[in-house]
Amino acid sequence: MTRSPNGVNVYRFLESYGIRVRPYREGRNGPDRPANVVYGGRTIARLLRIDSDRAALTVRCIQESNPKCFDDVMIWAVWSFIGAHADDKRPRDVLTDFGRIDLAQIRNRAQRLARGEYGRMGKTAEKISSLIAHALIPEDDAA
Repeated sequence: MTRSPNGVNVYRFLESYGIRVRPYREGRNGPDRPANVVYGGRTIARLLRIDSDRAALTVRCIQESNPKCFDDVMIWAVWSFIGAHADDKRPRDVLTDFGRIDLAQIRNRAQRLARGEYGRMGKTAEKISSLIAHALIPEDDAA
């Protein structure tokens, strides 16, 4: 990927994967959220500056699992999981693994775990990363 003096163009990067970037103010969550749409793109831009290859793999993994899950919390959770548990794997193997799970179900479960009746128990992104690891890593291989 060629970088301009200002960095990678986030719009072009995401359009190469068939993802549209919409203004943040138009963002919405829930079942009516369209597939392959990012609102704002600030999180992707930050991750592109850190590691463009891992950012590309993160985008492809979310598309492989559930393309409606392009929100900042999910992007950060998948990025963290790949860095912690799948950095040494081939990208094709990681994509195959993500194709077996539904990130929307994992996000819903993580939100229920993070919010208790009397307050919050932690960050949702951390819960999502843990649930992805639980779904993808066999118990024998978990440290």
